[in-house]
Amino acid sequence: MDFRELLDRHLRSRPDDYLTPFRDLIAVEGHYHWGAVLGDFADDFYQIACPHCAVEVTIAIGSYGRYSAIRDWSLGDVDRCDLSPASPSELSGSGRWMHETAVRDGEPVLADGIAHLFGQAECPRCASVFNIADEYASSHRPLM
Repeated sequence: MDFRELLDRHLRSRPDDYLTPFRDLIAVEGHYHWGAVLGDFADDFYQIACPHCAVEVTIAIGSYGRYSAIRDWSLGDVDRCDLSPASPSELSGSGRWMHETAVRDGEPVLADGIAHLFGQAECPRCASVFNIADEYASSHRPLM
């Protein structure tokens, strides 16, 4: 049995610390950036530069909501726009695999967060719509 199979078997047992081996399995699958940054979606924030106007957009996925916003140090998250989650049938690649694994293992909060992370956001400044995961991954992957 290889390490990937061992991690997958451990996840199927629904451990209390599910997120840690889930992130490890993501890294074993070769998605190191997601293995390093994926949270439990209780209160996660991702910073992305809008691909159209370059303003820094805060993506919030958690108990405070699921939205894109401009972060103001004095006012908090302003100009919020609701995120559009990807439907499970729209997911592909690593997003599909992560979502299916979370659903399989009875992790609905994680599955919902992944659907939002791989969904669409609107830039509060210029109103362009972009794929959150694509923009985050392209701006946070290490250069080779």
